[in-house]
Amino acid sequence: MSSFWTPSGEHEVPSDSGGTPSVDPSTDFSSETEIDPETAAAMEQQLREAQEQLLSVPAGEIVANHVIGLFELAALHLRVDPPNLDEARLPIDAMGVMVEQLGDQLPDHQTLAAALHQIRLAYVEVQNQTSSDPGE
Repeated sequence: MSSFWTPSGEHEVPSDSGGTPSVDPSTDFSSETEIDPETAAAMEQQLREAQEQLLSVPAGEIVANHVIGLFELAALHLRVDPPNLDEARLPIDAMGVMVEQLGDQLPDHQTLAAALHQIRLAYVEVQNQTSSDPGE
């Protein structure tokens, strides 16, 4: 079971049979649907609460969380067989821009810089393994 982070903490994501969300393909999202005023008010209240919750967390923590997400995305692309180096490169580069440009503005900057160094080394290692495989 996977999870995702929000300012209120870690939340479990339930998975159904295939681990992918089920969507009714016959659903037409382009047409406007009527929402009763009570439901609309409840949705607006939930949105306000989510925004307040987001505002209660320092922006640096949220940005740092996104940096870690980029690390995880790159690592996923490096772990598949065969590794997808092209897809891993973009999140690594984006992570580099954020960590190197924002520097000490990010909480735990040194930890994030170490993670960036680690994923770059992993990329080079996987790239070298891929280019030295006799099957290619």
